[in-house]
Amino acid sequence: MNRFHACATCIHYGMEKTEKGLYTYCRRLGYETKPYYQFNCWTPKPNVRKLMEKGMRKEDHHD
Repeated sequence: MNRFHACATCIHYGMEKTEKGLYTYCRRLGYETKPYYQFNCWTPKPNVRKLMEKGMRKEDHHD
């Protein structure tokens, strides 16, 4: 997997403040998650996708 792949960079990552603290979860699946977890259903946020594309272009120029 690539270095960007983590729940926190996914479009489905959600956060809510609760009386117990910050609750992080997957809006798509409804499960609690952590920012660094990884799942195959990952869909990168637009800004992350741009960073990934920029990184791939840089790699292409180094060949």
